[in-house]
Amino acid sequence: MAAPQYTTCVDPNDYEGLSLTPEIIAAVASFVLGGFSLVGLAIDLFILMEALHKICEYTLHGKLVCLGGERCAIGHVASFETVAEKSGFEKIDNDFSINLLLSPWNLEDFTYSDFDKNYQRVAGDNMQGDLITQQANMPVPREAPDDTKRYDPTRTTFPNKGYISYTEKNIPGVPFDVPVFHCEIEGERLHLVCAALNLPLSLIPGGQALCRIKLFGIPIGRWICSLLSTLFAPLVFAAMAAAWVAGSSDNRDFEGAGDLNPGDVVVIHGRGVYDAGHTGWNELHAVLSLQKIGDTADAAAAGNLADFPDLRQRWCELTGQAPPPGTKPTDAGVPPAQQPVLRDQLKPENRWWLHPLVDGCQPVEQPPVIK
Repeated sequence: MAAPQYTTCVDPNDYEGLSLTPEIIAAVASFVLGGFSLVGLAIDLFILMEALHKICEYTLHGKLVCLGGERCAIGHVASFETVAEKSGFEKIDNDFSINLLLSPWNLEDFTYSDFDKNYQRVAGDNMQGDLITQQANMPVPREAPDDTKRYDPTRTTFPNKGYISYTEKNIPGVPFDVPVFHCEIEGERLHLVCAALNLPLSLIPGGQALCRIKLFGIPIGRWICSLLSTLFAPLVFAAMAAAWVAGSSDNRDFEGAGDLNPGDVVVIHGRGVYDAGHTGWNELHAVLSLQKIGDTADAAAAGNLADFPDLRQRWCELTGQAPPPGTKPTDAGVPPAQQPVLRDQLKPENRWWLHPLVDGCQPVEQPPVIK
């Protein structure tokens, strides 16, 4: 399964937190000085557009800190986080999230200790623990309780230590927390709403890049875009409402990829990032591909300490060689590992649809060159 990507990540040194304090102060000052006058209301509308542009810029292109490119993770699906679980304005973020219990760990491994000890065991396992370990030079996250705490491990709570199950969530008992690796398949609602905010520039290829231009650190581009949004306010608000409605409420299935359930073993490739927009943790965002392991024996081997190291190397390498559907040789950024597979996929003899004997063809061998 291939998934879309709408966000970008920033270098740790380039991270800037989100603060709306200047806009709040400006709005209060404008109201005090201008009241409900036409000029005062126009200024307030510009300040609102500036705040919305700042939020869009931060959520799409600012809050994710790069951790060195694409990563591969293998594990059991511990839980999902869906759009249906959100309410109100939170639904603008319609990413579909998968919380992964990293292999070779199993649920029963976490019923004897508290969460902190369990997290340390996984983080220090010298297999996939680095995926959930705080990296150097990370910024203070936006929702951190203080400047010293920069990493808050993600977890999934299971209801009963005495009844180990991925799927039964309503059996009363002593609950236990399991450290998980957060992975997000990006939804399109926030992207569409922010594109509507950028009208009319979003109608021009590459036009939205103007909004992110800075001159000597001054966000000149954002101010220009905020002014345009103010001038076209009726059109912008109508387009934003339409974009909200157009956003999917369940984006877990792309291109008929099939179903996914708690307990399934999956191999996920995605962009490794640190999410500084909340309390701070590592994640795959965006998920670039997901492969479900359907074979029962292989899935069981993923939870076996002796088998896992070899499986991890083979599965991550082979799934990383598969280009997403629709990839063209001329596309920029095709990883070197995917290029030979892509070339083979595009050969006529590999383009059959029903069966090679029905609608396939055989390559014509060229006669040897006579020297």
